[in-house]
Amino acid sequence: MRTAVVKMFGGFFLTVLLFSGCGNSDPDPANVVVGSQAPSFALTSLDGTTVNNSTLKGSPVVLNFWATWCQPCMTEIPELKELAAGSKAKVIGIALDQEGLKTIRPFVATNKINYTVVLGDEEVFQRFNGVGIPYTLLLDSSQRIVKIYRGPTTRKAIEEDLKTIHGMAQLQKGALPSQFDN
Repeated sequence: MRTAVVKMFGGFFLTVLLFSGCGNSDPDPANVVVGSQAPSFALTSLDGTTVNNSTLKGSPVVLNFWATWCQPCMTEIPELKELAAGSKAKVIGIALDQEGLKTIRPFVATNKINYTVVLGDEEVFQRFNGVGIPYTLLLDSSQRIVKIYRGPTTRKAIEEDLKTIHGMAQLQKGALPSQFDN
């Protein structure tokens, strides 16, 4: 009898582990939608430092998945450079080139990219529910997804959405709309 109870609880425990994803707290890629928490990540930047989601908390973040061979991505780079130079948002380019540093480092130098570029891969792209590039997510200061851009976007569009984040933050602090309207 005791052996049967142990087997039953062991089977139940195994079932719970299988259905819980073995403790993986990242959302299902299908749940990467506006309003949800962004998946966690830890990626290496071109200078060798690790950039992860926890180090980005406290500021709005623009996560841009791109590659050097992607022509629509090339149209976004000047827009993202301007955004990085004139905004409080942190711009993070997640490069998906298979050759990694060999291709990315000279490209970033030649194009004078002024925002952080990290090396991504297919796994992290899939975790963020990526389908095609360019693919950009706008996160608020608590890492919630505020906007998803599938395809090229512009500095102006991102700045408009950043104003929305600023307005929401002011409302949460108790400010009246007239206090932050421009």
